[in-house]
Amino acid sequence: MSMARLFQEKWCGAVSRGGDERDLFVPPGAPPRTQRQFNLFHYHRFISGLIEGGGFARAAEFGCGRGTISQYLTVHNGIRMTLVDTSEDALALARANFANVGAQAEFVCADAVSSGLPSDSYDLVLSIGLLEHIPDYRTVLREKFRILKPGGLMFSMNVPGKRSVQNLNDIYKKIIAPFAPAGSIRKDYYRNNDRPEQYLAAAREAGFDNCSVMNVNPYPIFTPVPPAAERTLTALYRGIHRLRGLLMKEPMATNYPMSQAHFLIGYKPAVRL
Repeated sequence: MSMARLFQEKWCGAVSRGGDERDLFVPPGAPPRTQRQFNLFHYHRFISGLIEGGGFARAAEFGCGRGTISQYLTVHNGIRMTLVDTSEDALALARANFANVGAQAEFVCADAVSSGLPSDSYDLVLSIGLLEHIPDYRTVLREKFRILKPGGLMFSMNVPGKRSVQNLNDIYKKIIAPFAPAGSIRKDYYRNNDRPEQYLAAAREAGFDNCSVMNVNPYPIFTPVPPAAERTLTALYRGIHRLRGLLMKEPMATNYPMSQAHFLIGYKPAVRL
């Protein structure tokens, strides 16, 4: 089955399912209360640090899914967002999530390889958990480069297949599998096994300048868990994160073996006069 078909199935009926599909955005001033909220909350905080004071006004998110990061950038940062996904069901969910917080955005059903968005038009182009699912992600990086304004920022959070702290959840799922309700254990999808250095080289090949990668996220996500366990784990991670923040500049950063993901950052060269 093709990747496009798999993701169409993933989002099919997501609006009516509700649950945590509608519960990943954290309003200003509130703390994250679930493991997945915790991760996205701190991914957004990192992005906010990159764009602070840079005059960023317009951004596009490729492979937006439920649109949580775009919600953050709209509500917390005042950025005008364009959300792109191949799934109409994903876009319907993103629209519902935006409406839930009284926010507006542009929603485009298109492929990240050929989005149809205007060239040289966005200050920021980002994706969260997309490139690792694309067999040739260089094509997506080239499309991001095309639509960025000169001097614009490309950000991608990638989760390639690798051993990491998240393997603890694989062990947990095997233990609970005989007792878990049908459909409660989420299936994974194709992921490439490329290392951060390979993504970095692909970004440079696409034309990006001042590129960097950071291995991130030493916090495993355990699913499915009862609500009480969810709250306990999230509170534990918040405490650990605060402690890490006293010891290091970026608390989400970690080494490659422990990391679940990496941040890929690059800039479109500014026009030279």
